[in-house]
Amino acid sequence: MLSKSEKLPIILIYDRYTAFLEGLNNFLLAAGYKEIEATPSVRTALAKLRRTRYRYIFIGFSPPVSVGKRLALAAKRRQPEAKIFCLISAKDQAEFKEFSENTLIKEYLYSSLLTLM
Repeated sequence: MLSKSEKLPIILIYDRYTAFLEGLNNFLLAAGYKEIEATPSVRTALAKLRRTRYRYIFIGFSPPVSVGKRLALAAKRRQPEAKIFCLISAKDQAEFKEFSENTLIKEYLYSSLLTLM
C-alpha cells in the first residue's frame, strides 16, 4: 500500500483478456494507485505510449505472443525510464527465458506484485 506522501505513478495496463485486465486494474486501485489507464487494444496502448509518460507498464502476452513482444519493445524504446512488466501464463513460460524484461506469471501475479513495484 502506498503512503500518503508518495507520488502516485501513472500506470498503463495492456491485456487482451478484459477479465484479467479489469482484475489487475481493481487490484492496483485497491493498493492505492489512482492513475491507471487500461486497454485491451494494442493500437490504443501504442497511442497512449506516444502521448503519456508512464512509471509502470504492464503488458499481457497472449496468442499471438509476437504482438506482446512488439508492444514491449516499442514501450522500452519510447519510454526507457518506465518499469515494464511482461505478464505471461505459466504454460508459456519456456518462450520467455531470453526476454530481458520483468516477466511475471499471471497465475501468481498478485502474491508479489506490490513488492516488485
